[in-house]
Amino acid sequence: MSEQLRLMAVHAHPDDESSKGAATMARYVREGVRVMVATCTGGERGSVLNPAMDRPEVWEHLSEIRRKEMEAAREILGVEQAWLGFVDSGLPEGDPLPPLPEDCFALQPLEVATAPLVRLIREFRPHVVTTYDENGGYPHPDHIMCHQVSVEAFEAAGDPERYQEFGEPWQPLKLYYQMGFQPEADRGVARRDGRRRP
Repeated sequence: MSEQLRLMAVHAHPDDESSKGAATMARYVREGVRVMVATCTGGERGSVLNPAMDRPEVWEHLSEIRRKEMEAAREILGVEQAWLGFVDSGLPEGDPLPPLPEDCFALQPLEVATAPLVRLIREFRPHVVTTYDENGGYPHPDHIMCHQVSVEAFEAAGDPERYQEFGEPWQPLKLYYQMGFQPEADRGVARRDGRRRP
């Protein structure tokens, strides 16, 4: 094929591109494939897991910090990247779970949440799209919504009757789900010495 191959990886938050599929993207970039990361949200309601960063000024500027981290990841991986413009839903905790914030990505109507990705697919024209499985890889509401939006956009981008305002249709050839986190299954995998993992 003389045309340069293109891959689009759809992720929920900035940092997901680094923890889910980074090595694969870097390999394809090295092989000459154009790789685009589509980031659904700005990660505004994310967590600070590093105790050294758990400071008021970090929390106050979390969105800006995550954008800078995304910029660094983009340069390290050699990928292109686009923001889809939605607001992080946060990870609800408790029993019962609290309601999600009204302005969040996970509560957007599917056709609204899908529109920016359809536009981006028609502009970038990827041959392959990757996203999370139907459980989001783990049950974060934004990861689950990311899966739904990716599947819907994959179908809609090639349909000339849908989202006509975003230009000529483009149908990617393949949609792959990334390997999800499955702790129950992982515990049953045999170790190299033949024993079962605890």
